[in-house]
Amino acid sequence: MAGKKKKSTTRSATNLESLELYTFFLDRALQSYALRDALKALGANVEMHRDHFSEDAADVDWLPEVSARGWVILSKDQFNWLEREAIRNANGRAFLLAQGSLPGDQQVAIICGALPWIVRILKATPAPFIARIHQTSKIVIIRKEFRTIG
Repeated sequence: MAGKKKKSTTRSATNLESLELYTFFLDRALQSYALRDALKALGANVEMHRDHFSEDAADVDWLPEVSARGWVILSKDQFNWLEREAIRNANGRAFLLAQGSLPGDQQVAIICGALPWIVRILKATPAPFIARIHQTSKIVIIRKEFRTIG
């Protein structure tokens, strides 16, 4: 008689297997080589703001372009209404650190710790959306912040 299959206890490893399907864009506020390197070490594709846009590029200008490329935005900005609308109109996906004033090493730890849930949300949640990553790596989708116009 065949025994029961043992469930994997490494949920994060399973979820990170599809990490290479996504490209994460580190915006000007969050771009750091430490975060880039940590994400790449886990298998993620990573692009940085400085490699594609000038430092003074307005968020409302680059957000639609990054979203149109299908890249997932990582930021510690909280985005104003116009920026959220730019993400919505371009069918974008963004994950924002809820507490952006943390030291860089803590930001790296929080984002890397949240990656299994980020991947799960990317697989299950249709764009557009904005989600907040909290210090505990808990993620809350904040679609309600999109306004309906018309």
